[in-house]
Amino acid sequence: MLGILKEDTIEKILEKNVVGRIGFSDKERMFIIPVTYLYTGKYIIAHSREGQKISILRKRPDVCFQVEEIDNLSNWRSVLAWGKYEEITDKKERYYALDLLLRKINRTRVSETALPEHSFDAGGHLVIPDELKTIVYRIHIKEATGRFETGEDE
Repeated sequence: MLGILKEDTIEKILEKNVVGRIGFSDKERMFIIPVTYLYTGKYIIAHSREGQKISILRKRPDVCFQVEEIDNLSNWRSVLAWGKYEEITDKKERYYALDLLLRKINRTRVSETALPEHSFDAGGHLVIPDELKTIVYRIHIKEATGRFETGEDE
């Protein structure tokens, strides 16, 4: 059976997962890039280094964000959200957002590229060097929808 996800299920899927895909455009081409993220209820929090993605997002901040859960080809859930890219530049807010994101990521087995270049002190607090080149950003979610299929196990 195919169906539309209810709002509370959409929220649960966004909260539970750690990898999603951000979609954006530079007018000529569409990009879909996987990112590690944290969902806070109205924002997707993520990080990146300076590069083509950040350059494009600064000029064209309208994005979509997709997360999926696939059990098999007959049992899956997919969420698609639309929003605006915003860099987090306030030092305290940036620290707090990155700390929350890294705590969530650290509970998941991930590659080295998913984690920015910093560490935690003996008390478990995030240590961010002043020269940190990581861009911390959020996507302010304006709208979200989702679909699902439930069927026979394969």
